[in-house]
Amino acid sequence: MTVWARFSAMAAVLFVTACAPEPKAPNLNTLYDSAAAFETQDRRPVISIPGTLGSRLIDRDSGIVIWGGASGLSVDPDVPENARRIALPIGSGSESLRLLRDGVRTDGVLRVARASVLGIPLELDIYRGVISTLIAGGFDFRETREEEITERDVNLDSFEFPYDWRRDIVEAAQDLDYFISRKTNQVMEERRRVFGPDAETVKFDLIAHSMGGLVTRYYLMYGAADLPEDGSLPEVTWAGAEHVGRVVFIAPPNTGSVLAFENLVNGKTLGPFQPTYAPAILGTHVSTYQLFPRDRHKRVRIAGSDEPVDVFDLANWERYGWGMLNPGQDALLQILMPEEPTAEGRHERARRHLAKILKRAEQFQRAIDRPVTIPEDLDLYLVVGGGFETPAEVEYDPETGRVEITKLEEGDGVVLRASSLLDERQDGNYTLSLRSPLSYRSVLLLPEEHVDITKSPVFGDNLLFWLLEAQRSGDQLVRPGRLSVAGAPSEGRAATSPPADK
Repeated sequence: MTVWARFSAMAAVLFVTACAPEPKAPNLNTLYDSAAAFETQDRRPVISIPGTLGSRLIDRDSGIVIWGGASGLSVDPDVPENARRIALPIGSGSESLRLLRDGVRTDGVLRVARASVLGIPLELDIYRGVISTLIAGGFDFRETREEEITERDVNLDSFEFPYDWRRDIVEAAQDLDYFISRKTNQVMEERRRVFGPDAETVKFDLIAHSMGGLVTRYYLMYGAADLPEDGSLPEVTWAGAEHVGRVVFIAPPNTGSVLAFENLVNGKTLGPFQPTYAPAILGTHVSTYQLFPRDRHKRVRIAGSDEPVDVFDLANWERYGWGMLNPGQDALLQILMPEEPTAEGRHERARRHLAKILKRAEQFQRAIDRPVTIPEDLDLYLVVGGGFETPAEVEYDPETGRVEITKLEEGDGVVLRASSLLDERQDGNYTLSLRSPLSYRSVLLLPEEHVDITKSPVFGDNLLFWLLEAQRSGDQLVRPGRLSVAGAPSEGRAATSPPADK
């Protein structure tokens, strides 16, 4: 072919390409119109489980919304009463973290976050996208939004599970167990009314975003079982999986995030002209420690050292004055512990409290990281966000007393791609095949930010296909093989080979 002929061919291709229409976003209402109108027991009720910050919190006594209010994200933590509302109680002795309760309750899932910047009201979709997608698929939200009632013969049942994201993730899993038990009774009563006394036993499909994925994983593996007080691990019974058919995990921080550690040392602000949450307040939130990156992945260091630092070692928190043990936080600790008269007493009480949290968090990570064989009738799907530089490694500088982000990797801006995949190749030992204690029926990789994933029409199309049209395990003649497991952690934090299921 001559140069001129090649040029002419390229020009023709470019012309045709330029004239080609841009692809349109999938129209979910059209695509799933038939599925939405199809009344059957095969349609499983869905439970949506939000991530951290994703549930509205309200003070029982005053009625004040402390997180997710109509005009602002939260109350002002600089006001002493509000600081005590946002923080969890700090124990005075050896009492269990579970027994340290306050007057805060959940008040639904946060569909929209509202804030005011320089007097200008702003509104940001949080979980409204998920709800809109499910409604397009015919899922009924009459329980949670009166205006969304539709005229149907059968309540298809779609529920939202709010939980106190400040507290222990295991507690949230136990609350989910109770929630599913109640909803099972409710849905079965409706099914018997519509389909008769021989109605099929209900199983739920779960949609879990971010930290909600960790709540879900613990529930599936252990049901309502607690972490043993002696530091051992509970038996893997898959008690929760008995009530679940399919789970869609959306951007779960399966191996944690360095941002959790950074927030506990530096404090956290959600943006310009928004409140700042001090380390002493955030340091009372048990779940934040459970979101730490894994020690085995060596993502936290001290400035000037190539050696990773153990973020679960209480001695490091004392040596460097991290979080609640920072002497500069004593004025706030005095607000949180007004009955404690001296700085020494407050520091010692915070130290004992922190020791309990660190022990619990490390034990939790071992519990959900152990390699397991997934039940044959449990279908797991994973959605991973990408396209954003995401904090991957941090260093603590003793001279400044601050944590600095030193490395960025592929992720959704909040959670690393490797974390969502629970990729054990983060230990530096690369293999061509993914090494992970988890395996999925399908993994969807989307170039979307952590929250915006749930608003993506492509995500919505895949979600409804998985929930409504994709074959389930029991329907298939041959079940696809699971991913192999190699190099996953064992009972300890620094294991190099996987143990047998327990």
